[in-house]
Amino acid sequence: MSRTPNWARALAFLSAALLVIVLAPGCGYGLVGAGRGSLPTTLKTVYVSTFVNETTRVGLEQRITDAVLREFSARARLKPVSDRTTADAELSGVLNSYQVDPVRFDRDGRALEYQISVVAKVTLMDRATDKPIFTNPAFLYRQPYTVPTSAGGYFEVETAAVEELARPFARSLVSTILEGF
Repeated sequence: MSRTPNWARALAFLSAALLVIVLAPGCGYGLVGAGRGSLPTTLKTVYVSTFVNETTRVGLEQRITDAVLREFSARARLKPVSDRTTADAELSGVLNSYQVDPVRFDRDGRALEYQISVVAKVTLMDRATDKPIFTNPAFLYRQPYTVPTSAGGYFEVETAAVEELARPFARSLVSTILEGF
């Protein structure tokens, strides 16, 4: 019975490692945020229209719009511009639904945790072709928030929760648009 020399095993291991390195880029995996996504490479700038608020929550459109602008600014893919005529693309949205539901209760039946749900119709248009690049008629985002037992007022806690909702809503929306998820 013959044993394989150490140098032959090492060579086989290195060959296998080299094969993995060479073939891995074609497997479809990549870093989030590093890829082109599904957007045309010609798009460099975006104009974000103020979202239309069809909900009963006053000021929701401003918080969401501001958060979306900040999220685009934080990324390098599409630069937000304030003049619609200079933009390569235009993002518009309609906030169709805002709902707050209790999801966790104490022994006495008082709500300890709520969940805010926001549904928006969102469209990204290519201004050169006037065709939609991305559209989602029911973009849904949910976020829970707790109500401290010492909370002074429900409305103040909900207002703070809406402020906290805007950033992750925007992050999720912009990631969906840029990465094509």
